[in-house]
Amino acid sequence: MKILLLKDVAKVGQRGSVKEVADGYALNYLIPNSLAIQATPDKIAAHAAAQKKEEEGREMEHRAVATSVQSVEGVRIIIAARATEKGGLFKSITAADIAKAVLDQRRIKLPAEAIVLAKPIKEVGEHLITIRVSNAEAHLTLSITAVD
Repeated sequence: MKILLLKDVAKVGQRGSVKEVADGYALNYLIPNSLAIQATPDKIAAHAAAQKKEEEGREMEHRAVATSVQSVEGVRIIIAARATEKGGLFKSITAADIAKAVLDQRRIKLPAEAIVLAKPIKEVGEHLITIRVSNAEAHLTLSITAVD
């Protein structure tokens, strides 16, 4: 029986692929567990159209993220954090903290995964931060100030 996989199935195939499997396996396991549907020309065409639409949506999202990344080039972001007298922070600044600060101060949403940090920031001062997605890169200045 020809089936269209709705989810990845071990030793059968990946989501979206059309496979030939034993009738019993398809009827007794794959279809009842919503892992697959019987592959008809209409269902295959509908699935291909849905995948194309999903791919276009992902492409638009990638372009929007790249535009956001480029819009923060040269921007200065300030984060106030509790620090010791010597300038060490009580809590390190992570990529998620930087993304939240950019959103709060500039109204630009950046994915935390795009912010490149060799290690979390643990000191007061100026830090040059790189933001990188697949097709865009930008740098911003992060200024960490001490508060009591």
